[in-house]
Amino acid sequence: MFYGWRIVIVAAVAMALSNGMVSYSYGLLVLPVGTEFGASRMEMMWGLTVSSLTTVLISPLVGSLMDRRPARLLWLVGAACLALGMALIAAARNVWQFVVAFGLIMAIGAAILGPIGTNTLVARWFAKHRGRALALTALGTSFGGLTIPLLLQTLIDARGWRNACLSLAGIALLVMVPPVWLIVRSRPADLGLQPDGQADAAHAAGAAARASEERLPGLMTDAAFWRIALAVGALMAIFTVILANLVPFAIGHGVDPKPAALLISAVSLAGISGKLLFSVFADRVNLKWALLVALVLLGLPLAALTVVHHYWFMVLAAISVGLSAGAFLPAWGALLARLFGPAIFGRVMGRMQPIAIVMVMLAMPLSGLLFDRTGSYSATFLAMAGVAALAFLVLLPLQGGSRPPAATIGAPSTEAGGA
Repeated sequence: MFYGWRIVIVAAVAMALSNGMVSYSYGLLVLPVGTEFGASRMEMMWGLTVSSLTTVLISPLVGSLMDRRPARLLWLVGAACLALGMALIAAARNVWQFVVAFGLIMAIGAAILGPIGTNTLVARWFAKHRGRALALTALGTSFGGLTIPLLLQTLIDARGWRNACLSLAGIALLVMVPPVWLIVRSRPADLGLQPDGQADAAHAAGAAARASEERLPGLMTDAAFWRIALAVGALMAIFTVILANLVPFAIGHGVDPKPAALLISAVSLAGISGKLLFSVFADRVNLKWALLVALVLLGLPLAALTVVHHYWFMVLAAISVGLSAGAFLPAWGALLARLFGPAIFGRVMGRMQPIAIVMVMLAMPLSGLLFDRTGSYSATFLAMAGVAALAFLVLLPLQGGSRPPAATIGAPSTEAGGA
């Protein structure tokens, strides 16, 4: 077995832990922590706000470090931050200590072990099968969302939230540190290997590095960069709005809470299916069209839900949303690798992710404001469908998303700056 597939397995575990511990588990701590500290719901939400701001600020640095420093060292730091953050939460004596532990320390760990760190490393190890490798890596986000919250809630019920957080800190170290130390290597050349499917590794890597260094200074004025950033930002923002509002929407239309909650499970399961399906076709399709299809799979169900309120259609909409989410995360990474090359992948993603996060931060209050003003989710869903349509039009002119010839796999596409 090609050594890069071991890297993929560790990367998927890293994605599962970072996503499960930070994105999916926060809500499980809001009530017990807030109750013990007598904190308002607004105070408890500061943890997410600080986490988002930390991610915006640190992502460019993490991307640069992933391009220039040993991945093994950085990933060990990321695992230590996740574990330390959970341990400090367990020891917190007021809500602001909780906010700092989660919003600052754990956010740093999640930035390193999230899409920037994992996609950057995996992109270096693969050329011919890069899309498949990134799709399988992204499976970790779905499995983390399914398993980590269940584990944490079980620990909370059995031992209380403090001991649960401390136990999860130990689990994070146990699960991450040994495989990272034993398996993770920054580049195939470290083991005398070359990226899978690359015919002339030395020549392609040198060409990629030279072209990358020339293009990096103009990255923020690159049309392709901004087209992808706005499209991915729209996808993330719409997906986040749907996750936050789908259950309240269903309950508001007469669905009982339990079947309403199953809609989120449908999203997660469809996300796994979407990533597996994408892994089959990722290296054979134009990746721009994968993102365009993802936008359609998000936008159309939202528009339809404004007029169709049957539960069966909500389930179909949830499946469509999950398939979209399953495709766009690996497609994003694979497209960046094709257009900009693996040599500066970390820096490109590190500069792009803050743009997407800012769009998420703007979309969430907008969705709440529209509901408060209208008393209905129709305006929110139509607005998000409109964002998807605009993002579709912005991304459509992008060139360079098709698979390059075998001789140039791994080098930056010359079309990346000419969209």
